[in-house]
Amino acid sequence: MSILDAFRERRPFPGQDPWVVAHDGSFLLVQSAGGNRRLVVKRFTDLHRMDRNVESVIWAPRGAYRHLRQVWAPELHLIDGHWYVYFSAGDGSPGSHRAYALVADDPLGPYRDLGPVSDAGHDVWAIDLTVFGHEGRLYAVWSGWENAEDGFPQNLYIAPLADPWTISGERSCISRPHHDWEMTVAAVNEGPEVLRNPETGRLFVLYSADASWTQSYKMGLLEWTGGEVLDPPSWAKLPRPFFTGGGHGCVVDTPAGAQLVYHRKLSGDPGWADREILCTPFEWDATGYPVLRATDPPGAAAPPATPSTTGFVPADRAA
Repeated sequence: MSILDAFRERRPFPGQDPWVVAHDGSFLLVQSAGGNRRLVVKRFTDLHRMDRNVESVIWAPRGAYRHLRQVWAPELHLIDGHWYVYFSAGDGSPGSHRAYALVADDPLGPYRDLGPVSDAGHDVWAIDLTVFGHEGRLYAVWSGWENAEDGFPQNLYIAPLADPWTISGERSCISRPHHDWEMTVAAVNEGPEVLRNPETGRLFVLYSADASWTQSYKMGLLEWTGGEVLDPPSWAKLPRPFFTGGGHGCVVDTPAGAQLVYHRKLSGDPGWADREILCTPFEWDATGYPVLRATDPPGAAAPPATPSTTGFVPADRAA
């Protein structure tokens, strides 16, 4: 390997549960940091060199929420001209995690606390909340328990929103772990992201399955088959994994094509300390389904990717 090749070789970028958006000529990656006690945004211009970033702290527990810890899986959404951050956090006791929201006029803040995004009828474990627009209405999808003391399984739920932080109706369960590959270690469905094919309008939920603390973590896919999105029979689960070898990702557009950004665990030892963030090309096939393209072999120089506002349309941007 030449000296030039050594500099080009991709370096592991530590991180977890990546959520990336393109904004103002850069990419913004929102992450939990500081021992899961604060939220940061890392700004960079090349998806393949995330290590070359400028980091800004955008939030830490304060005021009525100063007791929060174990801040997990933040997402950043632009809705009606405002920036919303969704994350989950608890007080350190088992089963205390709930979803929360922040709002700002700029993606780097300052952010204002909006409080819990709560399902009043089911005040139970709720993590990994995401939002999307469909036919003029806004919806939330998240991972949670059926009952307060369940632990497992973790299911995916959907509910309508009156505004970006207020659940306004009964939740419905649209996915439970039932394929063997979804529960080789633990029965988990989590980390949903809603995708819409920009040409056909077909709607999908990309989600993570199995145990995030192991290398068994993977991704599955739900397809909206028509009808009311709150109705569980309107969703069909694909029988095979969409992706293996990592999980909890998002899709971001670039001039070179869309990329799935995700994390994978580096070792076979159980735990969450050794995860890195990667990306791989994402596209739509001739039948309208999302697919991943083959990537270059490990160590190969990857072409730079820069943000774009054309092409792939995240579902929360096109109600």
